[in-house]
Amino acid sequence: MRTSKWQLFRFAMVYFSSQTNIFLIPTIITSSSYQGWISLVVGCVLSLILLWFTIHLGKINPNQAWVNFGKDIVGKWVHKFTLVVLLSWCVYYASFDIENFVLFFGSNYLRGTPPLFIQCVIGLVIMYTASLGFSTIVYMSDGIFLIFVVAITFTFYLFIPDADFNMLPAFLHYHDPGLAVKDSIMVMTWFAEWVVFLFVAPDLKIEIKMLKRLMFAGICVFLTVLIGWTLTLLNFGPHLGKELQYPFLEMIRSSSYDDLLGNSDPLLIGLWSSSMFIHSSFLIYVAFRCASYLTKGRGKKLLIPGLTVISIAIAFYYSRNLAAYFKQYNSFAVVIIWLMIECIPVYYTIIAFLRFRKKESKVMR
Repeated sequence: MRTSKWQLFRFAMVYFSSQTNIFLIPTIITSSSYQGWISLVVGCVLSLILLWFTIHLGKINPNQAWVNFGKDIVGKWVHKFTLVVLLSWCVYYASFDIENFVLFFGSNYLRGTPPLFIQCVIGLVIMYTASLGFSTIVYMSDGIFLIFVVAITFTFYLFIPDADFNMLPAFLHYHDPGLAVKDSIMVMTWFAEWVVFLFVAPDLKIEIKMLKRLMFAGICVFLTVLIGWTLTLLNFGPHLGKELQYPFLEMIRSSSYDDLLGNSDPLLIGLWSSSMFIHSSFLIYVAFRCASYLTKGRGKKLLIPGLTVISIAIAFYYSRNLAAYFKQYNSFAVVIIWLMIECIPVYYTIIAFLRFRKKESKVMR
């Protein structure tokens, strides 16, 4: 795959922003209130540590996908079990994306439309995009990156005039160490989906330059979320702010602008929809790579449709049981499970270091 040195940076920005800018901001306001900036900073730093482990794991065999050489590190059956877990996580995560999409459009623009119909349409788009492969997904993210940057800039511009900057001292006066630790772990799981970037090989060579670009992307996503969280809190306060499900859209709709800026919510919705499709499609693509290895390529053409149908089925279950969906969505136990899966590169890197050092000591003897 031919790529510029910043192409992966743009893809990472779009991939992470599809979730963090829409869903993390109201979550962190609800949980942390004025001390949310602490959780965001600590969570971002911890996620960058996981990124370091991910790149160093990929560098063990930079021209080969981790899905293929992982068995040389932990053994055949442990590696297969890990791939099953990662595959399940990707499919489950994609189902959350689909359900979030249904909840948004079903409650705002497509009222009365059966959830299953919306889910099937979304599923078809995700299935088609995932089937095109990693290269196409990256080029699609290129297409919306510049529009994304412009839209976010204009959105922040709408926030500033009505912000109450007298609230800023409260950011330094509210501290709850226990809550900060818990929320930092939660924030970390939003920023630390780096394990899926092991699947950019062999399309892209995993090297130390990639670490710098992805680290810069992670910091940019963090700054976008931090600014969005700050301006949401300064505009709406901690009490009203936690009641807003989509703060960026609420800010645009409640703005005093009557021109193009004040009516730009369709643009923001279109960008979020596009970035969500990229996020979900890449997850299904990763699940496909895992399933293809586990099945040794048998039934390859049916894997992506089958994985997408499973995601739709899970999303349909949640649309029929919203209480179960919100319970899982807000569960700290789910956060811990997410974290354990995102730490897969850590396990492999440590085991590789111990095994290879042991082999080196035997050779020296």
